[in-house]
Amino acid sequence: MSHVDWAVQDGAVVEQPRDVQRHPLLAAIYEKHDELIADYLPGGETLELAFGQHIHPQADVGTEAWRSNAVGVGRPAVLGDARSLPFDDGVFDAVIGRRFLHHVPEQDRADILREAHRVLKPDGRVIFVEGTPGLYRRLTKRAAFRLGLLEDDNDRYGHLSESTVTDLVRTQFDLVTKRTLGSPLMLASIAESPLAASLFPLYERTQCVKWWTFIVGRKPATPGSDPPLGSGD
Repeated sequence: MSHVDWAVQDGAVVEQPRDVQRHPLLAAIYEKHDELIADYLPGGETLELAFGQHIHPQADVGTEAWRSNAVGVGRPAVLGDARSLPFDDGVFDAVIGRRFLHHVPEQDRADILREAHRVLKPDGRVIFVEGTPGLYRRLTKRAAFRLGLLEDDNDRYGHLSESTVTDLVRTQFDLVTKRTLGSPLMLASIAESPLAASLFPLYERTQCVKWWTFIVGRKPATPGSDPPLGSGD
């Protein structure tokens, strides 16, 4: 497994993520996540929080706490903290967060949603993909650590549950859509062989385990407006 550098900064875990391209199946899965996010972007200006080394293709600006991640991404990147964003109120049409909330202490996670709400325009969208492991993921991850297939665990604050992610979003936003993502074939995403990418079509057809939650929220344009769950428009 490729190397991950990480540290704790102001209570949150910050990291230079592994080189995903060394893991062909994982790279294909993350690309699919990006496509799913793009399907729900409303257009206009998009901010990505904690983008690591791979900013979303449709993000216009990103914030990142690990200094070297903010270099060479090809778009404006601000060294900053998602809990206190360095932007004015109501300037973005969408805020993206991919697989990072579990690196923030539980008591600080609501601050991230409040800040996303603050910098969004009315009708703006927040879009998160967050690890929400079910039993299968917890067991396979434990086995991978015991077998030495994964390095030291930096998930010091623990992953969120699907219901916790949903409740966090609902504190500030109307829920647009939500779905669970994950396949038993996630085990093969550790592999560095190019052949692993050939498993992606089967991965797509076997979405039956809890690995991540994909969730979209909308900042109400007026008090009391509430789109139906599942509306993608």
